[in-house]
Amino acid sequence: MIYGGVQAATQSQYSGVAGFYGVLSSFDMRGTFDLARQLQPEAKRAFIFTGSAVFDERWKSIAEDMMSDVRDMEVLFVSGHSLQEFRDRAAGLDASDILIILTIFEDADGRRFVPADVVATIAEVSGAPSYGVYSSNIGRGVVGGSFSSFEATGAVMAQQALKVLNHQSNVAPSVTVPVTSVLDWRKLKRYGLDAERRPADSQLLFYAPGPWERYRVQIAAAIVIIPLQSSTIAALVVMNRRRRRAAEELGRRRMEMARLSRIAQLGEQSGAIAHELNQPLTSILANAEAGSAMLAQDPPDIVEVGEVLRDIAEDDRRAADIITNLRRLMCNGGGGAEMADLNEMVRSTLRLVSSEMLARGVAVQLRLSRDPLTVNADVRQLQQVLLNLVINAADAMADEDTRRLTIVTGLGDGDRRVLSVSDTGPGLSEGLRDSPFKPFATSKAQGMGLGLSISQSIAERHGGTLRFASSTSEGARVELALPAP
Repeated sequence: MIYGGVQAATQSQYSGVAGFYGVLSSFDMRGTFDLARQLQPEAKRAFIFTGSAVFDERWKSIAEDMMSDVRDMEVLFVSGHSLQEFRDRAAGLDASDILIILTIFEDADGRRFVPADVVATIAEVSGAPSYGVYSSNIGRGVVGGSFSSFEATGAVMAQQALKVLNHQSNVAPSVTVPVTSVLDWRKLKRYGLDAERRPADSQLLFYAPGPWERYRVQIAAAIVIIPLQSSTIAALVVMNRRRRRAAEELGRRRMEMARLSRIAQLGEQSGAIAHELNQPLTSILANAEAGSAMLAQDPPDIVEVGEVLRDIAEDDRRAADIITNLRRLMCNGGGGAEMADLNEMVRSTLRLVSSEMLARGVAVQLRLSRDPLTVNADVRQLQQVLLNLVINAADAMADEDTRRLTIVTGLGDGDRRVLSVSDTGPGLSEGLRDSPFKPFATSKAQGMGLGLSISQSIAERHGGTLRFASSTSEGARVELALPAP
């Protein structure tokens, strides 16, 4: 038989009985008192509550013997009260007092209780920190106590049972469970007691650490990381602003480069443009002289004069259209996106270079879509792309016997508007096949190699593409594809 939860005095009665193994517990009244004094060094009075049952009276007697040598503090034993009187007496205590509640199995009115329940009832109203000598009191309102816990007692009894079952010959007839000081952190906070004063080997239950204690590492890391992150974010913001400014400046420089490229192209075609403009002006002059002669007749031929005036108006519109296109191509700044017909853009651009193509012996074929191909684009920039492709094609065919340039418009995949320019030249040179749009890459002796690069940038800014769809010894075909508006 293995028994536990008894003190040494009880076990001594069975020390001579074979097969009896005791597990001795200590409900350390004096240790609890010393614990209370360590937590409350300024205390001047200690109150010890015991009930009226025989067991309670025995506890009182033991406590009186244990406390008999205390001389530097007033120790008051309180018994012979009803439960309500115990509560009233506890409620009247000062916070600097010490209250130790032993057992109250029965009060002065003869009512019987479970001692742990009585401890909870008294502790909840006590003005002084209360202590107990049983582990069952912890969590019921007491600050703490010094004792052998029931959990530890059960564990030692199990160890003894295993030894007996294993027929070990060295099983001791009695084993003492260690005494531990146990404290309730919540009650320490209630009475303002400093947990740092507790014994180093004590147990602190129900401890709820503050944010710093719980997250010390995380907070310390945040203190270091947040300024670093803030600095990094600030640096990224500055870098982003600089990058945006650089991008804006690059965009302005690209626009200026595109304008200079257009002016250079128009400068190269100035003779042809002058010839193209001279034709309607010459026609206007001839028609004006003919009209004057008709008006001098008697009677004047009014019908013929009307026809002459209509021819003059038509030639004037033709000249005005050429001048408008020239102004559009040469002006600075962005023209802005607008809804325009791709077919009409092709016609107006070719009017600027038709004389040049005729002088070079280039036959121009137009295969334009019957239906309008509307795009949302900067017409001036699209004219620059087409003008560059046409001039490049004419240059490529300079040494060829057959010089035919074909411009086709139509719909491609995804309803994209497609413009292609084909020639009968020798195709791309060996050095340009891998990267024909690379800046400063050119096969012309006097060329800068920027035309195709700028044209590709214009296509991409419009959400489109510019590519060589084919390039063989029999000619090349460049394709511009733009999204539907």
